[in-house]
Amino acid sequence: MTAELSSNDRVNLLEFFKAVARRDGLTAAERTLKLSKQQNCPNPKAFIEEVERSFSFWGTSEGDAVHPAECMHQLLEQVRRHKVNIDGNVCTVMVTTLVLEGWQRKLDPDYNVMKTLQTLLFKEDWAKSLQYTIEGLMAP
Repeated sequence: MTAELSSNDRVNLLEFFKAVARRDGLTAAERTLKLSKQQNCPNPKAFIEEVERSFSFWGTSEGDAVHPAECMHQLLEQVRRHKVNIDGNVCTVMVTTLVLEGWQRKLDPDYNVMKTLQTLLFKEDWAKSLQYTIEGLMAP
């Protein structure tokens, strides 16, 4: 699978993944709504509220037992149910990320991908390196 993302899409997607890593439902929902040039979600407020409730649960001790990939699957189900548009290229990157995470889970079920994601996204030098790598791989 290949995709070409605009600079704006790369920023939105990176901020979306940061919000997921922080378990920040409001920002994740808002960034999701920005992942399409033409958003046709009939009720963005309801979508945001539902995503915030989900992220609030995932941040509890009971919710911590839910694997991050399952959280992403639930988020994508909310996207479908609320008719949130996500541009094809962005969706390709998201689905590819989930596929890779699934392979990683089969290869090493004890590996904590969320901890690694948090480390990579929030260390300034790693974030710059990751942004540089993404821009190099996806440059128009």
